[in-house]
Amino acid sequence: MGVGVAEMGMGKYIPPLEGFQTVEKWLEEEKSQQKIHEELQKQQFLLDLLHSKISARHEQGKSTGKLDENAWQVQNSITAIKRKLKQLLDALPQVVPLNPISDTSRCIEMYEEKQLMATQGMLREDIAEERQKIAKLCWKLRNFKDFDEKIEKSEEKSDEWMEKCKLEEAARSTLLEEITRLRSECADLRARLEMESACL
Repeated sequence: MGVGVAEMGMGKYIPPLEGFQTVEKWLEEEKSQQKIHEELQKQQFLLDLLHSKISARHEQGKSTGKLDENAWQVQNSITAIKRKLKQLLDALPQVVPLNPISDTSRCIEMYEEKQLMATQGMLREDIAEERQKIAKLCWKLRNFKDFDEKIEKSEEKSDEWMEKCKLEEAARSTLLEEITRLRSECADLRARLEMESACL
């Protein structure tokens, strides 16, 4: 007999919600902190994945317009989810603790957990931003390298043309000298012919 997924205690994976408006509508109906927190983790993972794709396309010199739009939507969704979690935490009833010391410790733990989550989110955003900067710098360096190679090739061609121009100029000077010499010889020959004709 086969064992089903439900019998194994493993739930079916649900992908992250798509679109900021979809997330907002879902948050209006969802009240479970656990499910909202799970969705937050999915959205953060999705954002990291999008930033990685954006960085890769920047390195390849390709457009990232669609990916940038998706990343912006996911970032807004993450902000909305965090806001919802804060509202749920603030709405929790204040219970008089039976053990003040234990309750104080729990409050401190919750506060530290919230601080860690906020810090983690900020670090993720900083890392993603730095990745984008690195990708842009790599793209610029590649363009500069290509530009330098083009300049070097252009300079080489320029040197070749200069050399050709010098050779052409030398050939032109030689040709002019030859033309001048031939003209002089023609003038002498004409003068001789005229003198011989006069003598006859």
